[in-house]
Amino acid sequence: MMPIRFLIPLLAVVFVPGPFGTIQAAEKPLLFEKDIQPVLAAKCGKCHSDKVRKGGLDLSNITGVHRGGESGESAIAETVDDSMLWILVEGGDMPPEGQPQLTEAERKLIHKWIDTGAKSEKPHQPEEKQITQHDVLPIVLLRCTACHGARLQRGGLDLRTPASMRKGGNQGPAFVAGKPDESLMIKRVESHACPPQEQLLKFFVKRPPQSEVETLREWIAAAAPIVDPEPEVVGLQPDPLVTEEDRQHWAFQAPQKQPDIKSIDQLILKQLQAHKLEFSPEASRDTLIRRAYLDLTGIPPSLTEWKQWRHSDDPDWYASMVDHLLASPRYGERWGRYWLDLAGYADSEGGVSSDPLRAVAWKYRDYVIAAFNNDKPYDRFLLEQIAGDELTDYENAPVITEEIVDNLVATGFLRMGIDQTGSRTMNFVPERLGVVYDAINVMGSSVMGLTLECARCHSHKYDPLPHRDYYRFKAIFQGALDEYDWLSFKNRSLELGTPEQKSRVKQTNPLLKKELAKLEKQHKKAIAAQQIAMLRQYYPDQPAEEQQETLQALKIADNTRTQRQRILVEKLRIAETMPESDFSQPVQQALQDVASLEQQMSEVQQQMEPPLTIRALWDRGEPSPTYILLRGEHDQPGQQVGPGVPSVLTDGRTPFTVNPPFPEGTPKTGRRLALAQWLTAEDHPLTARVMVNRIWYHHFGTGLVKTLENFGVKGERPSHPELLDWLAIQFVEQNWSIKEMHRLMMNSRTYKQSSHITPAIQQHDPQNRLLSHMPLRRMNAEALRDSILAVSGKLDPTPGGPPDSVTVDRNGLVSANATSKGGWRRSVYLQYRRTQIPTMLDTFDYPEMGPNCVSRNVSTVSPQSLMLLNNERVHSLSHAFADRVRNLLSEDPKQDLGAQIDLVYQLALSRSPSKEERQLGQATLQELEALWKKTPEAALDTYCHTILNSAAFLYID
Repeated sequence: MMPIRFLIPLLAVVFVPGPFGTIQAAEKPLLFEKDIQPVLAAKCGKCHSDKVRKGGLDLSNITGVHRGGESGESAIAETVDDSMLWILVEGGDMPPEGQPQLTEAERKLIHKWIDTGAKSEKPHQPEEKQITQHDVLPIVLLRCTACHGARLQRGGLDLRTPASMRKGGNQGPAFVAGKPDESLMIKRVESHACPPQEQLLKFFVKRPPQSEVETLREWIAAAAPIVDPEPEVVGLQPDPLVTEEDRQHWAFQAPQKQPDIKSIDQLILKQLQAHKLEFSPEASRDTLIRRAYLDLTGIPPSLTEWKQWRHSDDPDWYASMVDHLLASPRYGERWGRYWLDLAGYADSEGGVSSDPLRAVAWKYRDYVIAAFNNDKPYDRFLLEQIAGDELTDYENAPVITEEIVDNLVATGFLRMGIDQTGSRTMNFVPERLGVVYDAINVMGSSVMGLTLECARCHSHKYDPLPHRDYYRFKAIFQGALDEYDWLSFKNRSLELGTPEQKSRVKQTNPLLKKELAKLEKQHKKAIAAQQIAMLRQYYPDQPAEEQQETLQALKIADNTRTQRQRILVEKLRIAETMPESDFSQPVQQALQDVASLEQQMSEVQQQMEPPLTIRALWDRGEPSPTYILLRGEHDQPGQQVGPGVPSVLTDGRTPFTVNPPFPEGTPKTGRRLALAQWLTAEDHPLTARVMVNRIWYHHFGTGLVKTLENFGVKGERPSHPELLDWLAIQFVEQNWSIKEMHRLMMNSRTYKQSSHITPAIQQHDPQNRLLSHMPLRRMNAEALRDSILAVSGKLDPTPGGPPDSVTVDRNGLVSANATSKGGWRRSVYLQYRRTQIPTMLDTFDYPEMGPNCVSRNVSTVSPQSLMLLNNERVHSLSHAFADRVRNLLSEDPKQDLGAQIDLVYQLALSRSPSKEERQLGQATLQELEALWKKTPEAALDTYCHTILNSAAFLYID
């Protein structure tokens, strides 16, 4: 028992009055309205109020807090640590960076409020959600419409709408309103009759989980209510997810015309002088010639061309040279390649180990090259690639023209991502959505300069791109890329050609196809014979039955092989690692047979006319409804949305208008056509800016905006914002001409500067953001390979057509095969199979398309030096280079080492050697010839090889 002397003071502490009134044993509970809402209104109300609901979250009342944001999850959970409100506050995401932050006391207050039950003056009553057809349709689309939809209606039943469900099929209505137990669709689903077990993989569907079945039951029990969502009327009310303040970001405002700006140099010089700098001296004529040729064509000038421009006395020789290069077919091969990176061009589907080839993807590559060569206006270029199928009603056209064919080929732009949906096990809705997401990513990064993919699972963390807007944008593509009405890469193609093309194909190909089929059959047998020969040599005691079993195992997908089949295949792979020097005569003969048949097949294919097949994207006219996918999950549908563009890029008052292009013809939604027309409007804030910034990047090594794919809030601001806007306006006013942009940039004093760096430049412009000099840039992979081929005289200029095949040797080295002329075509015409990228290009940073490449990495690693130093192909081309030097010299000067040095420099570096370089080269040749008396010609071979390895060759000055 407590002593009295301790009890009395304790009572005094409890009951003695103080300045704040009597101290109570229990504190008053914290209430939302009195204690929390004022804090949230002051610090978070800018983004989360009844009028502005970023992320769908309204913190102005307790109902909004419990309703939560776009994920559908309440901001208050049973514990503090699980409550989304506290997670955002504790993580520093609320309020966002740059806004007034919560004090420590306010954070503790919010924590305590949640921890003590998140009470409010009026107890929160959970909102009763009315179930509607929009809770059911996503389930039916996901699970049922493969058999009961647009293309197939088994039992005469179409389940795409409540009306068609009521109408039913051969066995009556799909449901009886108010009576789920009597409804046919419930009976079929619950008995596992639908979807049929044996056809789940055929139609790539999965059984609905119990939660989805309960939703179907609940809807039918409620008499199958149908509630049409209120139409989205743009302009009547401010968009609660995007504010006018959001639209003030520089890149979301249309470029502003400034009449006082007359040239690039005016704006560059203005900034230079503000930092106490001037233009660097103009580069030498030789430097400018090589720079222009490599920039515009990707190969150095021929000896004749170099001499022509070097000795020209025309005061406008430089501008004339630029015009000459822009008219060259080599220009499109160089600049078309840049666009192919943006599209994510590849000659195979990827996604699975077999990496199936895309037989006619090259048609899109040729379309792009031709578009650049013909200076197709950029707005038209985009229009054709985004909506080429909606420009002409090709299905009802009286005659198919080349323009119609080109328009359809152009839509391959949206077909270049990884597509595994033609495989036997990877064609479910998530894989299909992956293809759609890649197309959206390509559009965002290459055309719009936005990281749209960041809004797929939730609203963009930094840019005003709501989760809703991502799925509005997705809805634009729904008519062509409908995950519920899918075409895999195996059947997503058109057979279309002009009458002339059809005639040539009909006359030429039938006999050649028969011959090719015969050779392909022989080739398969030869491959099998080669594998058997290797097994017999490596495993002489292996039974013949087991060898045949190995061949059968190879026909089975690696992820479905049995353990025994995996072991047999692995044994074959081990046998294939034998050194070539150990090959027996039967193995060598088998390899020769395979090589011979491959050569014959290649020759037959070259004789054939290109097929009429087009790898196109086309609108099918009946898109499924589009729902927001909560957290990006395919089976967590949210609100239905219609097609639309990012709200932040509009005035918030003008609706996105879509009209079917052929009301009396082929059904098309016209959604992508509306998108293309919106993107190419003269006042669009991004389209022209993004493209001129890319052109600038390829000429100057860095964009005016360094983050080429991100013009958003977290992207870098332009180094010269006035210049970027001026260029964008010039681009549009010059009829969207890319070649005019080249002329504008390359004829500037800025472009003609030398790359020499002075102490003043080092101090005031170390990153060259002021453009105080031209940067020294290494050639990209294709320019390097093509330049080596050109200098060695082995470049085959034949353009277009099917890609040149590659060979993979036993060490994994991927090499391009020579053409029938004995040379090699430009790198843009090689076969780019995702799993077989030519080794030389891969070594020099050829990108992995995932789904595309907006700017390439430039690495400096030892394999690059080792490749140029040791690669057998590089050595043979160095020898060809030396032979070319010897052949170009007349008989007398052939022994003149100085003449050899001069010619080597002129061919490889587009300049004559300096006095010191000439003396050093002569001394080197003399020393090597003295060492190699039996093979003195090897001296020049080695010298040429050295020049091809030099920085002077590898870099563009």
